[in-house]
Amino acid sequence: MMRKAETNFWLDAALFVALLLTTATGLALWRFLPHSPIASFAGLSRPVWLMVHGVTGALAAAGIVLHVVWHWDWLRALRGRPLREMSKKLRANRVVDRAMWLCFIAATICGALSAASHLYGYSDAVRAPERLHVAFGVAWAVLTIAHLGLHAKWIAAMVRRCLSGGWQRAKALQQPGT
Repeated sequence: MMRKAETNFWLDAALFVALLLTTATGLALWRFLPHSPIASFAGLSRPVWLMVHGVTGALAAAGIVLHVVWHWDWLRALRGRPLREMSKKLRANRVVDRAMWLCFIAATICGALSAASHLYGYSDAVRAPERLHVAFGVAWAVLTIAHLGLHAKWIAAMVRRCLSGGWQRAKALQQPGT
């Protein structure tokens, strides 16, 4: 049975992959694919890029909700504490996390509005939600890098612990008689 920290690490690793794919597909859609169903990039059509972007975004959103649920006790403990009473690192973490959360929610809502506008044929009216989706998505990505920086020591320690433990278990399974 995995400990809570290891389970959280693997959720975070899955989230990282989903969000990396969402960001990469979003960048491709934003910069390299014109608004045309016949447009293609790297051998894939725009509708395929949109589908991958939407699916990975939905998976990331579900993972983020699970991540917040798993950290709820910590978040609740901080809720009533004034920022000035927190250590500098904790204060930075709280500010970055809140801004990240707000940007993620705004990017998700604007992306959904943009997608709905395209589905219902309002192609001329999608400029604002689409541009806001990109702006909030870029802000979220920058804040995510800051968030990862604030947790760099934990990430490095968990990578060593989880991956070296996996290698040791695999090695033990290859040993005859174990």
